[in-house]
Formats: sequence, C-alpha cells, structure tokens
Amino acid sequence: MLDRERERDMPHEDWRVVEYRGRAALELLEADWRRLYAAMPTRSSAQLYEAHLAFFDHLMRSPERFRCLALTDGRGVRAICPLEARVDRSLGVPLPAWAIPRHLLTPVADAVYADDEAARALAPAVVAYLRPRMEGRSLLVLGPAPVDCVLWEGVERLDPSRRTAQVTHRLSVFDCEQSFDELMSRLGKHFRRNLRSHRKKLDRLDAVRFVTAADKAALGAALEQLLEIEASGWKGATGTRTAIRFKPRQPGFFKALATTFDGDDRCEINELYVEDRCIASEFCIRTGGEYARIKIGYDEAFSTLGPGQLVLLDTLERLCHDPDIRCFNMMSGAAWLDDWRPDKLVLQQTHVALGRWSGVPLTMLLRFRFGPGRAIARSTRRRFEDWREQRRDKGAPPSAKAAPEGGAKHSAAAQRRD
Repeated sequence: MLDRERERDMPHEDWRVVEYRGRAALELLEADWRRLYAAMPTRSSAQLYEAHLAFFDHLMRSPERFRCLALTDGRGVRAICPLEARVDRSLGVPLPAWAIPRHLLTPVADAVYADDEAARALAPAVVAYLRPRMEGRSLLVLGPAPVDCVLWEGVERLDPSRRTAQVTHRLSVFDCEQSFDELMSRLGKHFRRNLRSHRKKLDRLDAVRFVTAADKAALGAALEQLLEIEASGWKGATGTRTAIRFKPRQPGFFKALATTFDGDDRCEINELYVEDRCIASEFCIRTGGEYARIKIGYDEAFSTLGPGQLVLLDTLERLCHDPDIRCFNMMSGAAWLDDWRPDKLVLQQTHVALGRWSGVPLTMLLRFRFGPGRAIARSTRRRFEDWREQRRDKGAPPSAKAAPEGGAKHSAAAQRRD
C-alpha cells in the first residue's frame, strides 16, 4: 500500500514533488519510470527499473524507509529520484543520510530523467522538499554519476556553502564505435603477445566455443554455472568467501535480474567452454548503447590460458561489430584493466547538507575530509609503508613500535608507486 504522498510547490510554479513510500512507490511509478528510461538518450544499468526492484526485494537494509520523489510539471512525471535511508561514513562516524540507491550492478547511482530541463530542476527541487522532511537525516548523497551528467548542473544552483563534490571512480570503458582493430592497436606489444599466446594454447584444446546466454531459460542455467565457477576458486569456501554464494541475499538479487526481464535491454552471460566444461563466465547487462560487465568468474585449473582475458577479448570483438552498442563498460577501474588501454569514465559524488544550523559546519568538515584530509591520509599511509619496508630490509620485525620521523625520504619502491 502507498504509505504517503506529498506535494510541495517549487520556485518554478509548474514544478512540484510528489512522494511515494515503500515497494508501492516502485509499483505505482513503474509506467512513468519505464517511459522516462526509454526516452533517455544515454542510460545505464544504474537506472534499470528491474535492478531497483530486485535491490529493494533482496538487499535494501531499510525498505520501510525507501522513498521515491517524482518531479512533475502539472502534466506528468518528468523525473524520479529514488532514495534509501543510509549511513554515510565519510567522516569516520555514522552520519544518517538519504542517498540514491547504489546496487550491486554498478558503482553509479543516478536518478531517472528524460530531458535536460527536468534533470537541471531535479536536485534543487529534491533539496527544497527534503529540508523540512529530513526525518533525522541531515545529509543528501547524490551520485556517483559521470562528471558530465546534466544532474550536476542543477546541483550547481544550490548554496555552495552547503554542498561538496569529489571524484570517486575512474571506470575503464571501451569505445565500441571504433573498430576492433583500432582498439587492439592501442595495446602494448608485450600484452598483445600474451593474448596471442593464450589464444594459441586455447586452440590446441578440443571443442572450444564461446557461448552467450541471452534469454530467460538459458540465463537461469548460465547463472548457476557462473555462481559455481566463482565459488570454486580463491573467492570460495577455502579462500576469501567473497563469492556471490557466500553473500546473504546476493544470489536472489542476481537470479531476479537474470529471470525477470529480457528484450532490447537485458542480461547476458558470456561463457567459454572447453569440451563440456565451462572455464570462464561473465555476467553482463545491455542497456541502450552501453554494455556493462558486472561479474566475472573462471576455473582456476585453466588459469594459464588467461580465460577471463579471452572472454573479455571475444566480447569486445563482438561488441565492436554490434551497431547498437556504443561502449563496453568494465564497471571497474582495477589496475589490471590498464593493460587493455581503455578510456576512463570519471564519476563524482556530491554531499548536500540539509540541516539549517549544522549544514555549513558539516560541509566544511566534508571538504577537509575529501581535500587536505585525504592528502594527509595518503601521505601518512605511504610513509608508514616505506618505514615498514625499510625495517624489513634491515631484518627488524614489521611490528616494531618505533615509527619514522616525518620527512623521511621515500624508498625506491615508494618512488615507483608515486
């Protein structure tokens, strides 16, 4: 049932915010959500209706406090900003906050809007609506979202003394409007040689094939295969236990996605088989012109073949020949991806202080944390690592209590890191 619906006039006489609560918010706004999503010139898995519904059903910590703020112009819904009750720990202490949900598919957290006018109006409207309705949460977290997102143009209209922004991610992406040969030409000679070596080793095996599961029936079986492979290696029971199968409710989240929607926007699982054995599998989502890789697993018994790299290579080549795909997003900025020489998609996040009296002091603390505070923390961590390395070189135990004096020169290893 709908818990509550509220309206508030915005500075522009046509804008108003309507609030919906709980799961009913997603159900009642489904038609508008899908209409806006379909009209977006660029969209991602962060804005998928199915992803938010699966997140609500399986992973949201406080589903009873979930709220959707719909921005209307008197004729229809123009934008939707979903918000979950969250604890922000940017300052090292728990700060109750409202934030756009960030589910497991992507580090991006974005609202849904079909045109630039609504995107620019959304943040000011949401902040004006929330200030008298904070419910004990005096912080609003928007993003992470691409730095060129139109949403930020609206954020710039807010009082600068009550907001602060920082870069959070640099995701690796491939421009699939380039040819596959162009992308391969960017790779270093050594890495290209490694890929050729892996492929030659693979070609010596029997019944090698790449398979893509794209319909509901095939996806269900392929997901079970992916979960098994991921849990069989270093993420498994004898390793870090960080595989999906060892995370409460995560298997249900991925199963809901794999089996509840298909069409032009859909999940796909790409697999590499040797004979009847799947040795690598990646969970991906196709949304408009973006193809996103969410999870990867491989059989460590075949690690010398580089199965994960070979699946990525095959997928990239296929996407470069797909006229509907604009980019291949790794949804990660992991260092090992740098060998592929990808482009970088920069994400930023904004904190907006909602409290009347606490707003300015809180913003000042956040700016220090993400500015000088971050630099100090990195410098301190680097010096401590250098000191530990120097102590090891001298044969002293790393747990020695004496710490180096400030201003010590970096070790050679630290200089290489810098």
